[in-house]
Amino acid sequence: MHFSQLLVQFELARAYQMNGQIERAVELLEYVVSVLNRSLSEQHSDRLASQHELARAYQAAGQIKSAVELLEHVVAIERESRSEDNADRLASIHELALAYEMDGQTKRAVELMDYVVGSLRRSLGDMHPDLLTFQHELAGACQSDGQIKRAILLLERVIAAEAKILSEDHPDRLASKHELARAYQADGQLQRAVELLEYVVAIEENTLREDHPDRLASQHMLARVYQAGGQTDRALEILGHIVALRGRTLSEAHPDRLASQHEYAIAYRVHQMNRAI
Repeated sequence: MHFSQLLVQFELARAYQMNGQIERAVELLEYVVSVLNRSLSEQHSDRLASQHELARAYQAAGQIKSAVELLEHVVAIERESRSEDNADRLASIHELALAYEMDGQTKRAVELMDYVVGSLRRSLGDMHPDLLTFQHELAGACQSDGQIKRAILLLERVIAAEAKILSEDHPDRLASKHELARAYQADGQLQRAVELLEYVVAIEENTLREDHPDRLASQHMLARVYQAGGQTDRALEILGHIVALRGRTLSEAHPDRLASQHEYAIAYRVHQMNRAI
């Protein structure tokens, strides 16, 4: 098959993936990879790029073991053929770290994320948005690995840097505050988590539409922290709002609507038990 035809199929597979047609993307990418594996050298950039993309499709399809195996191969090849700070090599290492985290191999995920963050810091400097994004992801991996204190330290640094370069309502800045609140909650610092989430919710109420997923996620998280701190009445108020909103905008069988109803029911039972004590 002519290379131009393979390129068209490769781009079609990416379009399938973006459109949520994961199985078709996987099938097409497996074919492209098989052809390139026979026709190009092991270190050829197009062959490695197609393997990388197939691994991403495997992750989207829930085939995490297959993604890990393929990315380990790509990273090993690129270790021998590309410089330490090569952008494609760092992208592959980053993707492998995400796959490790999804596979429960959190220590290996943290190790690789540390490598990527260190490399980007040397080449981009401490204030570059890409570095801050990867530090945010490293903090998430640390939380998954139970390194809560380190996650908090990383996120506090990210937020301090973002305060200097991003507007108050920038989505990345709000996402970092949300993640730090989650870490505070995991560390038992409920009051600090509440203060951050109340701030995030207040900003998003002025900048995002009522049914925006990020706004609902922040409200949901705030309700959970209220409940964890014994403020079940405030948790019920927020959860009741979310249930009513999703009742108007989602079908009866939609998973998000059912999840909200379930969480509201649990919070209501806890609230009633507390009142009875």
